[in-house]
Amino acid sequence: MAIRGFVYSDVDMELTRQTDGDIQKDTDIDAIINSLNNIIATLQGSRRMLPEFAQDVWSLLFEPMDDDTARMIGERILEAIRIWEDRVEVTSIDIDTDYDKNLYNLRMNFTIKPLRDIQTVEFVLFTQ
Repeated sequence: MAIRGFVYSDVDMELTRQTDGDIQKDTDIDAIINSLNNIIATLQGSRRMLPEFAQDVWSLLFEPMDDDTARMIGERILEAIRIWEDRVEVTSIDIDTDYDKNLYNLRMNFTIKPLRDIQTVEFVLFTQ
């Protein structure tokens, strides 16, 4: 289903095959969430032909878990999204530190620029 005339598509991250053998595609909000996931999950420097893609979030996962590190992770993610995903505008980002499980829970609210509907996506970043 198109978002009011706007259609975004991306490869389904599960690599699910359609009945014709082709890889299924995600559209609209699912495609945008795939893009955000790629920005957050990609280790900067790991993409061939585009080594500047993403931001260096992963080095912060080796730092002590505290509010300052969580804030820096959020800033780097926001910067990466500003650079690499122009279809969205992040309205808020919250990062909670889970000391018992050694991870950060990331909750981000964003709008798709042509629409203004607020969407929410959650990610988990495991520390090392």
